[in-house]
Amino acid sequence: MKTKRLALGGAATLALACVVSFMPVPGFAQTSSQDNGAYGTPNNPPQYSSPAEKAQTRALNENSTSGTTESPSSLNGETPPAPMPSVVPPPAPPPAPQASNAATGMQLAQNTDAQQQYQQQQQQYQQQQQDYQQKQGQYDDQKGQYDRNVRHYDQARWNYTDYPTSFAYRYDDGPHLMRLYLVAEPSQQLANAPVEGPSGAWVGRVRNVEAGPDGSPRRIEIALNHRVSVWVEPGNLRFDADDHVVFTNLTRDQLWDSPGATIESDRS
Repeated sequence: MKTKRLALGGAATLALACVVSFMPVPGFAQTSSQDNGAYGTPNNPPQYSSPAEKAQTRALNENSTSGTTESPSSLNGETPPAPMPSVVPPPAPPPAPQASNAATGMQLAQNTDAQQQYQQQQQQYQQQQQDYQQKQGQYDDQKGQYDRNVRHYDQARWNYTDYPTSFAYRYDDGPHLMRLYLVAEPSQQLANAPVEGPSGAWVGRVRNVEAGPDGSPRRIEIALNHRVSVWVEPGNLRFDADDHVVFTNLTRDQLWDSPGATIESDRS
């Protein structure tokens, strides 16, 4: 004989257990004095489940695994799901307080005062620049006049008076003239030699020769008179060894205005 086994679910199993529990048991009298027999009597099985049984059944159903995150009561429509909390945007910041007319007027007045002060400072700076330039021009004029006066004074008082008779002016690379780097022992040969300019007039005398490491002259000091001397590049000079004369392509005024002029004490 074949036996069929019936698999019951959790809710059916619980219901069956409740029916069995209310079946009359020999020797044990079941009474229902508190519910007036509504949920069963010793001779009459219960027709309705008690509230406690319903709560127990509901709890078992809710704890069973049903493949969803919602509870059985929620899925059966018994208890509506709790609403999702709504996201409330943060309140808007309060509007900035409007500046009062008095504060606005004070700010405008301060800006106007600052602008006027800046313009006054600019005008003062420009005026100071103009004054400085004017004073600088006056100084340059006075210095130029002083230099001219000193030049005339030195020429009149400290000029050499022992120049030889002028020679015919020559400034070339002829056979009688030598470039200074070809002069042997230039410090001795050029010492105190008179220097003649393009106009054929004497412009000074050789006072000193500064030689380089190889012995050739690097620069020549020409004394314009007993007090003032200037340094000249060797390329601007030619030497006549026969007459012991130096010729230059620079005028006396150019030599006087050349940089590096030195004024010494009286050397009579």
